[in-house]
Amino acid sequence: MALALNDRVQQTGTANTTVSFTLTGSVTGFQSFAVVGNGNTTYYSAFDATGNWEVGVGTYSTTGPTLTRTTILSSSNSGSAVTFTGTVNVFVTYPSSKSVNLDGSNNVSALGTVSSGTWQGSTVAVAYGGTGVTASSGANSVVLRDASANVTFNNFIPGTTATTASGGTTVLTVASSRTQILVGSTTHTFQLPDATTLQLGHSFIFVNSSSGTLTITNNGSATIETIPSGGASQLGATSIATASGTWGIYSFLPGTYNFNTATADFGTATITNATWNGGTIASGYGGTGLTTFTGANNALYSTSASALAAGTLPVAAGGTGSTSTPTAGGAVYGNGTTYAITAAGTSGQVLTSNGSSAPTWQNNADGVALSNDTSTASNLFPIFANATSGSASTVYTSNAKLLYKPSNGEFQASELNASNGIEVNSQTVSASYSIPSGSNAMSVGPISVATGQTVTVPSGSRWLVL
Repeated sequence: MALALNDRVQQTGTANTTVSFTLTGSVTGFQSFAVVGNGNTTYYSAFDATGNWEVGVGTYSTTGPTLTRTTILSSSNSGSAVTFTGTVNVFVTYPSSKSVNLDGSNNVSALGTVSSGTWQGSTVAVAYGGTGVTASSGANSVVLRDASANVTFNNFIPGTTATTASGGTTVLTVASSRTQILVGSTTHTFQLPDATTLQLGHSFIFVNSSSGTLTITNNGSATIETIPSGGASQLGATSIATASGTWGIYSFLPGTYNFNTATADFGTATITNATWNGGTIASGYGGTGLTTFTGANNALYSTSASALAAGTLPVAAGGTGSTSTPTAGGAVYGNGTTYAITAAGTSGQVLTSNGSSAPTWQNNADGVALSNDTSTASNLFPIFANATSGSASTVYTSNAKLLYKPSNGEFQASELNASNGIEVNSQTVSASYSIPSGSNAMSVGPISVATGQTVTVPSGSRWLVL
């Protein structure tokens, strides 16, 4: 049984007490109640010539045909069924109590409970008890919160947008996807939305799949995060009081980093602002290979191609070999001894060393003082300075054709050339002398031999006195 309303339906009939109407007559310009359909209900209104009237819900039957007065909505009998007199006019109407109308503000008053109905109108917004969608699929597709305002679901897939790096700036809004992926081969900047348009906790995930650096700025264009190639960060709004907002920043480790209970592989990354609390770092990995130092002010230096030591920096490593601090105005030398300038001799002296003992001060003049050697019996090269200034240790010449024997003061040369034409010898032999075997000697006399001294001429040799 269904409710049927049809246009311009009216017939005449008689009332069967207060139960029904028998509809037998027709009214020009109107349809009969047959259009309502057998067994269906309709809204009706009835009146007679004496002024009795009634409005209600009636059920039509082709038997009779009759309209049973199922429900009385209003009547001239104070809302009860009316006892009509004579001919009754019965027609289909739209009772005011069942009508839906717009008021002066174009609003519809509450309709009460709608039962056994199928909504086929436009989308019903959430604010009006709807879902805000026109289609949904899958089990439990309408999401409901529990008594603690929690929602349970299998997975959450946030909106994702991929941007190709261009060196420019992408400005995000409240409607931007939560996940932003950067691809390409150069740098790029993402500017966060005006924080006052967001909800507290609104977050974005940035994934840098480009080969350049990704820069994140707040809505005021201030840089708050830089993400290297292969990195990712999540930013959440911790304050939305200003357009720039305040953002909590959390970085994800790239997949190239590998951690387990024994090792930590950071790839090619540089570790900054960290305090090492692990074991000894070997020199091959940028460490010292040491766990302690032997004392204060130690230096690190290599003892081999793969080992470091800590201690006094030796001379071979560019140090002094000493831990002492020089006195004011002093200097530290290779043997670790400190020499003060106040220990210097006269002005112009220099420190010299024989290689085995501590350095000493020496005069820095044109020549140097030589020791008197009277014992060496071998022939030596005499050294002659070929300069009028300087030191004999730096300016000299020697010749193997001129030899000197310190033990007897003998000179040997290939020839003697007196450039002024005069050769000079003493008139007295003041020291004993033996002419070498195989050699001759000559003197210009007169010659005398000092008391106690002798001249020995070996067999086959001659001493000629002119």
